[in-house]
Amino acid sequence: MFIDEATITVRAGDGGDGKISFKRGFGQRHGGPDGGNGGEGGDIYLQADRSVNTLMKFDNKNTFVADSGQGGGSQNRTGKSADDMRVNVPVGTMVFDGETGEKLADFTDEGESYLVVRGGSGGHGNAAFASPSYTAPQLREVGERGEERYLRLELKLLADVGIVGFPNVGKSSLIARISSQKPKIGNYHFTTMDPHPGVVEVGDWDSFIAVDIPGLIEGAHEGRGLGDKFLKHLGRTKTLIHMVDISGIEGRDPLEDWKTLRREMTKYDSSLGKLPEIVAGNKTDLVDEETVEKQVTRFSDEGLKLYPVSVATGEGVDELVNVTYERVQQSREVAEGEQAKQGSAEEDNYRIYRFTGERGFRVIQEGDTFVVEGKEVEKLAEKLDFSTVDALDYFHRKLEDKGVIKKLKSNGATDGSIIKIGGQEFELVT
Repeated sequence: MFIDEATITVRAGDGGDGKISFKRGFGQRHGGPDGGNGGEGGDIYLQADRSVNTLMKFDNKNTFVADSGQGGGSQNRTGKSADDMRVNVPVGTMVFDGETGEKLADFTDEGESYLVVRGGSGGHGNAAFASPSYTAPQLREVGERGEERYLRLELKLLADVGIVGFPNVGKSSLIARISSQKPKIGNYHFTTMDPHPGVVEVGDWDSFIAVDIPGLIEGAHEGRGLGDKFLKHLGRTKTLIHMVDISGIEGRDPLEDWKTLRREMTKYDSSLGKLPEIVAGNKTDLVDEETVEKQVTRFSDEGLKLYPVSVATGEGVDELVNVTYERVQQSREVAEGEQAKQGSAEEDNYRIYRFTGERGFRVIQEGDTFVVEGKEVEKLAEKLDFSTVDALDYFHRKLEDKGVIKKLKSNGATDGSIIKIGGQEFELVT
């Protein structure tokens, strides 16, 4: 089954907790602090892998959680950091934030990776808080929680050539003949359900990737025949092979079929109507030469070159492959030229932007409660273990150093006021 959309939840590992510990030597109950820091939690990356060609595996597993870092130990031992997790997705996958819809990544090459969530930092042990004036701190931090994100994945097949046409014109048969892809083929009056990508070898060294696009009938841009589900895969192709049945054995007119599908593609996305194409007239083995020539002339009158082929016998297929490869090469050269120009333009207009907005923290009054917002201050409140002896004293001193206490007082906070920082509530003691 071909699945090209999925949603997943990813959660990075938590950082390990810091340790409270003191050196113990002969004849002394407590030496200096030697509690080590916790290890880092594991990050999660998405990575493009050509051996994966569908998002089907995410139907069975859609939640990924990285390992957490280990806690710190005595004798200043730092806890072991967790390994990062890599989740493989097909080349051609686009990644969106499931809540905001923001596009985060677009994998177009093998091995590309993107960091989607970061692991939490390890908490400091009490050795990290020691100073000449603070020689025996009973204080530590807990590990920071790893980031969590809800993601939407959308796969658009990366192929050089998209093979389009009405059902039963021979798209799957063409893929089977010119590549190693062997889709299930039959004389169907309905469309197959899955696209079939395959590598087409040209000579000893050259190749291109082709995919047949199912579901295309009149009304495809509105969803008839699953057309809207698969038309999106054409957006990344460089060239189209538009197949028509020139035998007319099913009572269809090949030229009218061509016009109909061109309209459907343009209605779905105007850029699809601008893709270069090669028109292949299949099933020449079922009609005489006169009929073939008649159809060639009809297409020629529309300004189109028709390539007569018989996928069943192989007649004309080699020429079709060679012409297609030439078109693909031309498209690649144009794309490379455009990328080079774009890269040059980006270098010429290179800018460095620096944040100049609000820094530090801010105080907001909500009724009788004063809320302090600011990444650094909130992180301090979230990581300190307030069950330890010296935590509140250390926290208060840090808030004084950063000017938070002064700001709270200037905003009307007094002794006994409730202060909320990083999801925790405190009583102000002045």
